[in-house]
Amino acid sequence: MLTMSRTILGVFLSLVAVGLCENVARGWHSPTTYGTITTSVNGSVLRATISNPPINVYDNKLSVDLFSLVNSLKNQTEIKVVILASANPDFWIAHYDIHLINAQDPPPPPVNMTEVGTRLLSTAYSIATLPVIFIAEIDGRVTGAGDELALRFDIRYAGPGARLSQFEVGFNILPGAGGLQYLVKLIGRARALEYILSGRSVDAETAASIGWVNQAFSSPEQLRLEVDALAHQIASFSSQALAAIKQRINASSNPSTQSIAEDNSAFFELSSLAVSQAASARYLELSENQGGNAFELAIPANLEALNG
Repeated sequence: MLTMSRTILGVFLSLVAVGLCENVARGWHSPTTYGTITTSVNGSVLRATISNPPINVYDNKLSVDLFSLVNSLKNQTEIKVVILASANPDFWIAHYDIHLINAQDPPPPPVNMTEVGTRLLSTAYSIATLPVIFIAEIDGRVTGAGDELALRFDIRYAGPGARLSQFEVGFNILPGAGGLQYLVKLIGRARALEYILSGRSVDAETAASIGWVNQAFSSPEQLRLEVDALAHQIASFSSQALAAIKQRINASSNPSTQSIAEDNSAFFELSSLAVSQAASARYLELSENQGGNAFELAIPANLEALNG
């Protein structure tokens, strides 16, 4: 991995030298903040960093901000590549706000639970289909809705702190928002069954070896260096070529919208069951309201506690 890092760094520096990546040398500037997301732009590359303490839970705030950011990329040609990273070293995007699926302890008004879910589906669809290349820079825990979003990214690079999982089985539900369908496409039926049925997580090296992520890196610094190098190399090509390549690869690889819709229907049906409601209430209790405590840092290894 160190040899690969040096090779990519050498290519990157060469590109700077010949002027293809001159925007990298100029440095980043920050044009817009979307509440829980700060952005900086360097040439045709936009870097977005999530900060939604304590665990970057996908709640109403983050759903609005990410939806707004992604929507701003429609009908424009200036930004060719988007990187999504996290300011929290322990979490990329933790998971869906458990209050959104617990009928007895919902988020306070004016949060509309249906609207949050709709924004998640719309954002995930846009990430997968917009003529912009999305790179997930993952160096922390990501599960549930967080992983469902990550799976829609065009490229996923992971650092040493990455832990990826789909933990819905612990809540007696299944992955929604396309997570189940995309994971099967990426890692195959048998492995998808293994990880979805058990709720087990994978580290960066394992994720790279089975196709959950593209590559794994040994340090956060190396991860960012490699992501930036790749992003700027991609951005050096025409937006027309990038859009056409993504569209044609999507045509031969993306799951059907019908399959995703059926998964979502099953998700909401299962989440209304008494056993699922009890598990979500137990999670809120043990995690001290999703506060990033020791219980939550150990997820998904301790999922059995939700049904004990």
